[in-house]
Amino acid sequence: MTLAKKLKKGVFVILAAAILYFLYSCIYFQRNKPDLLQAEEYGSFTPDDVESFDGKFIAKQEVEKHAGVKYVRVYIYDIESGGLAGDFFAERAWDFWGICWEKDNYNIWIQSADVGIYCYRYEDGN
Repeated sequence: MTLAKKLKKGVFVILAAAILYFLYSCIYFQRNKPDLLQAEEYGSFTPDDVESFDGKFIAKQEVEKHAGVKYVRVYIYDIESGGLAGDFFAERAWDFWGICWEKDNYNIWIQSADVGIYCYRYEDGN
């Protein structure tokens, strides 16, 4: 076999191996990508700032480290005065999906991957 034929065969083998590796990596990484939620999958819940039904309050969500673990802390502000009306730690940031206000009161619902859905009720101004 001549040198030109050997060289041609070697280039072909390298090219074929590169194509196979590319196809394998596309399939492997597509199958093993993380389960990140898309915006349309949140439903009523949101990880963004959100106003109450009447626009009186706004809930802002911040990730904070508490006892060495990252948690989502929800701060409730009075929109008119800008003052802090309340705050609470919702869930570990890793499991947190979002919050939503009820449509006719100030109860806030939390959605978490490990705990599920639960409510912080608004009572006596708190």
